[in-house]
Formats: sequence, C-alpha cells, structure tokens
Amino acid sequence: MTAFSESFRLEVARIARKESKGELTTLRKTATGQRGEIAALKRDVKELTGQVRSLTKALQKAVVVAERSPVPQQQEHSLAGEQEPGKRKGRAFVFSHEVLIAKRQAFHMTQKEMAQLLGVSPLSVYKWESGQVTPRQAQLVRVREVLKMGVREARRQIAE
Repeated sequence: MTAFSESFRLEVARIARKESKGELTTLRKTATGQRGEIAALKRDVKELTGQVRSLTKALQKAVVVAERSPVPQQQEHSLAGEQEPGKRKGRAFVFSHEVLIAKRQAFHMTQKEMAQLLGVSPLSVYKWESGQVTPRQAQLVRVREVLKMGVREARRQIAE
C-alpha cells in the first residue's frame, strides 16, 4: 500500500473511534443510571416483602387470638348499651411509630432523651421510630404512659 492509502485508513479509523466514543459514553451513563434505578427498585421490593411478611404474621396471630376467645352468644344479642360488670369496652393500645416521632418532636427531645424517658436504649428508640421493630409488651406500658404525659412532666422526669 502506498503511504497515502495507509494514512487515509488510519485517519478514518481514528475518526470512527472518536465518534463511537461519544455515543458509548452516553450509553454507559444511561446504563449506570438504569442500574441504580434497578437497585432502588430491588430495595423497595425487599422492604415491601418484609412488610407483607410481618403483616401476615400479625394476621395469623390475630386469627389465633380470635379463635381462642370466642364470643358468647348471649353477648351477641345483648343491647349495645348493656355491659357485664367487670368488663369494659375500649380498644387495645396499638403502637404507631409516627405517633412516637410526633410526641418526641412535640417534647422537643432528641432520641437519646426520649430513650432516657422511656427507660430504654437510644438504639431501641431509633428502631421503633424507623418502624424496624415494635416495642415488647412490657415496654408498651411505659410508651403508653409517656404518650399521655405533657411536656413539663416529661422534662421533669428527665431532670430526675
């Protein structure tokens, strides 16, 4: 080959690489962005799967509790206003991490101060507020008490 044809071939190859490099950079950025979106979707699916699992367990527990405590037929037919002595109507306390967060913010407290007030570790308060864990039955009693108290009472108890 002549020097001209060789240099022409090399120049065409260089220009082709230069043009394809710009297109490949765009494709790589797009692929990277899509990988990030896929990872986020996988995290969401994992979180939702965990929520479904915990809700299924809670439903199973509720069914077991409902099966263990059958309602007597005479109560079904009694009037709405009537009530057996010693039995009270009302709802059981249900823990909500949003309520705990709102109360802590109303108290203008850190998680560490709230933990001190509840008598637990700051990590427990963090996990309760993030919804990762719910308090045990023994701790729910104290949580219920704290949720009922006012700012002054809470500050006074922390100061002690």
